[in-house]
Amino acid sequence: MKEKDIRKVLKPAFDREQASDAPDFDKVWANAEIAVGNSRRKFRLFSGVAAVLALAVIAATLWPSQQAELSDDYLIADALMNSTLWSAPSDSLMPEHQFDIYQEIPFLIESTNSLEGTLL
Repeated sequence: MKEKDIRKVLKPAFDREQASDAPDFDKVWANAEIAVGNSRRKFRLFSGVAAVLALAVIAATLWPSQQAELSDDYLIADALMNSTLWSAPSDSLMPEHQFDIYQEIPFLIESTNSLEGTLL
């Protein structure tokens, strides 16, 4: 199509769009204020419900309940913890006797020539 043909086709559609006026500013502003008021109202309602639920949960947890009796599971676990001895698995791999360098001095083999020191 040529440019003139395109202009002939688009001109009526453009004129129809231009004929519709932009909405009045005051009307748009009033609708925006209504929308903000509705969102604030919903937020207040939601936060009020959340606060009531939070208070209910706190009250339920802090409400003095009857003293719970100790269960057998706790007594068995307590007896096991106080009667058993734990040792690391690597303890059995350690040699039975080690000398303490601060208490026992090991016997050092002397060299054949006493002037040269001990063999290490």
